[in-house]
Amino acid sequence: MDFVFVIALTFCVCVASSAFNIEKKNSWWRNFLFICALAAGQGLMYWLGSLLGGTFMHKFEGFAKVVVILLCFMITFRMILDTLKIKSGKNLFIINKPKQLIILAIALGINALIAGLIADAAFLPLFGSVTPLYIIGLSLIWGLIGIGTKFSQTKLLINSLLNIVAALVILATGIVAIVQ
Repeated sequence: MDFVFVIALTFCVCVASSAFNIEKKNSWWRNFLFICALAAGQGLMYWLGSLLGGTFMHKFEGFAKVVVILLCFMITFRMILDTLKIKSGKNLFIINKPKQLIILAIALGINALIAGLIADAAFLPLFGSVTPLYIIGLSLIWGLIGIGTKFSQTKLLINSLLNIVAALVILATGIVAIVQ
């Protein structure tokens, strides 16, 4: 279940990279560097979340299951809101400056930051200290899929559907954490 959670958590990189190949002037290597930056942002934000969570989450260990479901619900809610943007095309980010790429990487990493907060053994440890590496690797794969497929309205609809599925997987993980 942990691997499926990380796959769902990193799907946003595929969605964001969908717009990278709209402009013909962008080379494949440029798009790949953008994806590497987004993947690194995902891993970094998860790591920062785990550091931040390590400072105060131990105070919530008595409520670990409730905290996991609440944070998973927060991630799910954010992903459902993003789905509405995908369908309308409002999430298409065309990067012209490095500053825009940094802002996009931070914005995409918020869900990973939230997930990192519950990276403690009492909550949802996933893969322990190597989880950021899994997140970076899966983000790279999703990003390659995003730039490797041709942009179309159908792609936006598929991204919307898969984003909803990813959101439901994250919520299901929180529910499973409560049951166990």
